[in-house]
Amino acid sequence: MVTLSFFRRVSSWQSRFLSTAMVGIASALLAASPTLADPARPIVNEKFSDFAPAIAELRQEAGQDRRDIVRANMLLTETEGARFWPLYDEYRAERQKIGDRRVRLITDFLAEQNSMSEDEASALANEDFAIGKDTSELKAKWYKKMTKTLSERTIARFFHIDEKLDAAADIALAANIPLIH
Repeated sequence: MVTLSFFRRVSSWQSRFLSTAMVGIASALLAASPTLADPARPIVNEKFSDFAPAIAELRQEAGQDRRDIVRANMLLTETEGARFWPLYDEYRAERQKIGDRRVRLITDFLAEQNSMSEDEASALANEDFAIGKDTSELKAKWYKKMTKTLSERTIARFFHIDEKLDAAADIALAANIPLIH
């Protein structure tokens, strides 16, 4: 667990990164398990590799928090829950892969924000657009898959909750990630 004493041991740029990463990444990339989409490529920018374990731990905790919020708001019967939760876990596992890309994007941005070339800016912007597109396509795929097992209203409710959680995470990211210099 990351404690206050941990923050005191890091330099000011690391502290700024941690506040951004801990608030933004943990809430934005709520994952059920901290697996890597591509084991050959680290999930965080190499400049921040010391923080990878803390980010993974926060993502795991945030994933459980997300699950608890979904559970409290879905209003599922026992029968519906038995059908919903395995689908939810599969969906979140696929979202995890996109979340890994987003963590990398954020840490790449933070590593280069003050010295970013035109090519780096273009690559980061295009990856951001691709992540948005892939997330939207994944949600549509899973909506269709989930409505084969549960009612349209139930799954619409789930994706409404999911969107609200994503929006809250996006607000945290927007508030904590600085603009490109």
